[in-house]
Amino acid sequence: MANTEHVELLKQGVEVWNHWRKSRSDVVPDLANADLSGMSLAGINLSEADLQHADLSYAELPGANLQRASLGGVNLQEAFLFAANLGGASLWGARLVGLNLSDINLSGADLRKADLAETDLQRADLSEADLRGANLSRAQALGTNFYRAVFTTACLEDWNINSATVLDDVVCSYVYLKTSQEERRPREGVFKPGEFSALFQQALDTVDLIFKDGIDWQAFFQSFQDLRTQYTDQDLSIQAIEKKRDGAFVVRLEVTKDADKTAIEGSAKELYETKLALMEQRYRDVLQAKEGEIIAYREQSTNLMEIIKLQSVRPPMTEIPKYDLRGAQFAGGFAETVQGDQGGGTINNYGPNTEDITRLLTDLRDQAQTFPTTQKNDANDVLHNLERDLKEDQPNQGRISRNLKKLVILGTAIGTITSGAATTSGDLSTFTTNVIELTQKLGIPIEQVQLRPSATP
Repeated sequence: MANTEHVELLKQGVEVWNHWRKSRSDVVPDLANADLSGMSLAGINLSEADLQHADLSYAELPGANLQRASLGGVNLQEAFLFAANLGGASLWGARLVGLNLSDINLSGADLRKADLAETDLQRADLSEADLRGANLSRAQALGTNFYRAVFTTACLEDWNINSATVLDDVVCSYVYLKTSQEERRPREGVFKPGEFSALFQQALDTVDLIFKDGIDWQAFFQSFQDLRTQYTDQDLSIQAIEKKRDGAFVVRLEVTKDADKTAIEGSAKELYETKLALMEQRYRDVLQAKEGEIIAYREQSTNLMEIIKLQSVRPPMTEIPKYDLRGAQFAGGFAETVQGDQGGGTINNYGPNTEDITRLLTDLRDQAQTFPTTQKNDANDVLHNLERDLKEDQPNQGRISRNLKKLVILGTAIGTITSGAATTSGDLSTFTTNVIELTQKLGIPIEQVQLRPSATP
C-alpha cells in the first residue's frame, strides 16, 4: 500500500512535491496502489518512485519525469503523457492500450508483457527496451528507435513500421504474428543474426503514408498528381495500397534511392490537406444553400447517400460531395479526411451555438498549424477526438471536458516546454481564449477545463 504521508504531500501540488523531492533525494516515494486518477501533475518529478498498480487514469502528466519509476500493473488509461520521460522505467505487465506515446523517451524501459496494442509509438525512443512477451499488435511504430531492443516472444500482429524505423542489432529469438501466439516466426528454431530486421524492415526506397481512419481517394489522387508535378525528377509511383484490419490504409510510394523522403512526405501531407480543405469548403457552401432540404431529409433517414437519389428525379444541379470529417494520420503528421457519410456526422446538438462551435473548431485547427510539428500533431489528434464526440447523438460530456482540458494543457505546455519555439505568445493566448469560449458555447462549467496546481482524486 502507498505511504499515506507521500500521497497527502502529492495532493498539495506539484511545486510542493518537487521541492520535497529536491530536499529529500534519499527518499524513494511510495505511491504503490495509490488512486491518482485525474490529477494535474504537469512537470512532476516521479523518478524512481514506486507506482506499481497505481491508478493514473486520466491523469495529466505533460513533461513529467518518470525515469526508472516502478510502473508495473499501473493504470494509464487516457493519461496525458506529452513530453514525459519514462527512460529506464519498469512497466512490466502495464496496460498501455491506445495511448499516445509518440516522441516519448522509453529507452531501456522494462516493457515485458506490456499491452501496447494500438499504441502510438511514432518517433519514440525504445532503444534497449525489453519487449519480451509484449503485445505490439496494430501499434504505430513509424520512425521509432528500437536499437538493441529485445523482441523475443513479442506479438507484432499488423504493427506499422516504415523505412525510418530503427531495427539495428535487435535481440530476438522468435516472435508471433497473432495475439493468440500463433504464426510463430521463424516456425522452428530461432532467428539468425540480421534475420529479424530482414523480415520486418520496409524497403528503403519508399515513403509510407498512413491513414488511420480512412482516406478520401478523390482528394488523395488529386494531391498525388500535384506531388508528381512537384517532384518530376523523382518518377514517383504508387508501389502498394494496403488496407489494415483496423480500417487504416497504407499507401506506399516508390522513390529514387537518393530522394529526400522527409520532404516528399511533408509535401504529400500538405497537398492532401489543401485538397481536403477546398473540398470541405465546397461542401459547406452547398450545404448552406441546401440546409433546409438536408434538415428535412435527416428527419427521414441518416443515410446521406439517399440525397443523390432524391436529386436524380429533379433538374440537374451541382453534385453534393459526401464528406465525413475524420482524421487521417500520415507517417509524420495529421490531416483531415472526408469520406462517405457514417450517420450523425454533423454537429447539430447545440442549437443557436452550433455555428459558433463550428467556427471555433476551425479557428483552433488553423492556429494549431503554427505549432511545432509534434505539438501540432497532438493538438490535431485532440481536436479530431473532440469533433468526433460532438457529432454523437448523445455526446459524452465527461470525455468532451477532458479533451478541452487537454487543449488548455497543450497551449500551456508549448510555452513552458518548448519555450515558444515556432510560435508566439499571442498565438498561444488566442488559442487558449478560443478553447475557453468553446467551453462556454458547449455549456460546460469552466472550472472543468481550468488548470489547477493539483486535483484531488
